[in-house]
Amino acid sequence: MGLRTRLILIILLPAVVAIGAHGAVRVGQEAGQVRWEEIQSLAVTATAVQIAVENAFRDRQAFDVRRLLSEMVDRQESIDRIRLFDRNRAPTFAAGPLTVGDAVPTEMLARVMTTGAGEGSYERRGARSYLAYIVPVRGRSGVEGALEIVRLATATDRKIRESIIDIVVRLGLLLVVIVGLTALALQRQVIGPLSRLTEGIQNLRRSQPGPPLPIDRPDELGRVAQAFNEMADRLVVETDRAMTLENDLRRAATVAVAGKLAASLAHEVGTPLNIVSGRAEFMLKSVPPGDARREDLEGIVAQIDRISRIITSLLDTVRPQALQLEPTDLAALVDRLFPLLRQAARQRDVALLRQVMEGLPAIQVDPNQLQQVLINLVLNALDATPAGGRIEISARSMASGDRPGIALVVSDTGVGISPELLPRVFDAFLTTKPRGKGTGLGLAICRDIARAHGGDIWAESTVGAGSTFTVWLPLVRE
Repeated sequence: MGLRTRLILIILLPAVVAIGAHGAVRVGQEAGQVRWEEIQSLAVTATAVQIAVENAFRDRQAFDVRRLLSEMVDRQESIDRIRLFDRNRAPTFAAGPLTVGDAVPTEMLARVMTTGAGEGSYERRGARSYLAYIVPVRGRSGVEGALEIVRLATATDRKIRESIIDIVVRLGLLLVVIVGLTALALQRQVIGPLSRLTEGIQNLRRSQPGPPLPIDRPDELGRVAQAFNEMADRLVVETDRAMTLENDLRRAATVAVAGKLAASLAHEVGTPLNIVSGRAEFMLKSVPPGDARREDLEGIVAQIDRISRIITSLLDTVRPQALQLEPTDLAALVDRLFPLLRQAARQRDVALLRQVMEGLPAIQVDPNQLQQVLINLVLNALDATPAGGRIEISARSMASGDRPGIALVVSDTGVGISPELLPRVFDAFLTTKPRGKGTGLGLAICRDIARAHGGDIWAESTVGAGSTFTVWLPLVRE
């Protein structure tokens, strides 16, 4: 049995009982009213006959009484039988062939003769029913007998049946209307919201969350819908987070393997490079200035140093580095890197500017790792800035709460970062570069280096206008 049927039965069962009880009472009242009206009609007839009979008895015309009664039975459709009773309640005359109710109503006769008031009754014998009315017959010396008029109650029973049918039909229509309205209300107020909730749960189980459930009511079902929507949102967030963590773990495992391979590669390649570099430097010392071979040897040494830096950078990416803190002048660090970074900017037709506040105090940092941060930020800015654009490196004093510090800022006029990606821009392996041009680890490494120094890094961006990355470093590490 479905929930809708159960709810309808629970709600309508008391209504059905109440309507049934009302119908039974109403049927009894209607039947009683019809019988009373028919008895009153028979009482009028009995009174008329009573007057005629009493007049005939006063004139001592007994024969005329019998003839009168017989004619009344024959002519009056409302009379099926008339009987006369004497003082001893014995029948003295009967007119009409009706045999129903032939027994003498002794008690009723006694009451009528004693009180002098007429009395009617309704009785059923077998398949037939009849109405009877008894009136006293008065003579010169008082009540001398009684007159009984009997009529078949066929018409009365028909009226009662018609009244019962009318009541049943009306109550049945009322019950149908109540059932329909109740079913409609349950469908709109209970079954519909529960169906949507069930569908939402099934979609959530299939990992296909649909639109949130509408919350258009302040009752319990509305609060259930709100709680379900909140639960669904949390599940979606937790699922995305779990998938992200799973992907990060897989990539971290890949990076760990890559680290082992990089370490092995560095060991295998480093030794031959050192030998080649040493031979080239030895030959460079033996070549006099101005010799054409000197430029070639210098190129060989420079390229060997470049290969060494690439291998070292690869190793730094896949293995943690201990901080080598020393007092560092941030302005001098920017000045050392600026020529190299400006050359890369010129190759892409991007203007590279610097604006460092004078008199900045020295801070305790690892200059090599801070150089890596600055290089990563500038290279990312170059990738995001089209030709003709501008990149600016700046440094200024800046406090974070009650902690004094220095902010290193790299801003560009590039394409910007979408609002959806901006909160996740420092996540590992997140990259918008084409496949093969980025690992998604550069900004994550910058974040780790900044936090290792007790500082922080954040990004601000407007799509189409550019981005700004701020690295804040404390003057005194806690």
